[in-house]
Amino acid sequence: MMPNRLSALLLLALHAAPIAALAKDTRDPAAVAVATRTLDAMGGAPSFAALRTLKFDFVVVRDGKEVARYHHVWDRWDGRYRVEGVNREGKTVLSLFNVQEPGEGRSFLDGKALTGEDLKKALDRAYGRFINDTYWLLMPAKMLDPGVNLASEGEAEKDGKTYDVVRLTFGEGVGLTPHDTYWAYVSKESGLMERWEFVLTGQEAKDREAFAWTDWQTVGGVRLCLAKSAPDGSTVIRFERVSGSSAADDAAFK
Repeated sequence: MMPNRLSALLLLALHAAPIAALAKDTRDPAAVAVATRTLDAMGGAPSFAALRTLKFDFVVVRDGKEVARYHHVWDRWDGRYRVEGVNREGKTVLSLFNVQEPGEGRSFLDGKALTGEDLKKALDRAYGRFINDTYWLLMPAKMLDPGVNLASEGEAEKDGKTYDVVRLTFGEGVGLTPHDTYWAYVSKESGLMERWEFVLTGQEAKDREAFAWTDWQTVGGVRLCLAKSAPDGSTVIRFERVSGSSAADDAAFK
């Protein structure tokens, strides 16, 4: 089990790495129809394919206090990536790498280039941030990715709204935490995923948690949810300074 609730929240999307599936997907046609509908509601596959440069701040707020912020720049066409944030010691860590080549790249601590084991650790953490933070932003559009198993759980009523519920599991060898389970609640009205629930690797059914997905906005031709909050409001994941473009931003990776 994760050491604390916030750590679990920050790491719950680690299975989303672009690692090839090692087992055949199992997909209920009814669940595939829901996943396709929500992808279309977000702008559709062609719009996502046209989105080259994606920029955003991943912000964690707990009990009204900002506890983490990471700035990301991702060239989705060639894999170049930049992530920058402040570590526990209050120092700025900047990493530049390519998501297609994990473990390779450059990292800087308060402007000083890291080497050896320090570089390796920094690049590993940066890759984990890429996996986790982009999944929090893009998850509904990734339901049809290779290695994702989809099962329909019918309809459910929550807060006076009706949802189609799809359960997501993962093939062995897919990503870093393939034993996680997620439930996507897709609105009958909007077609958007407005809630997810999850049980993480090492947790039990009683540990199932939920976040409401709100504040859907159009960014670079696609619709993205820029705020996710726990039912009691104690933890909020926000996305700020979000932009998308079909053009490259070479300067961001120098």
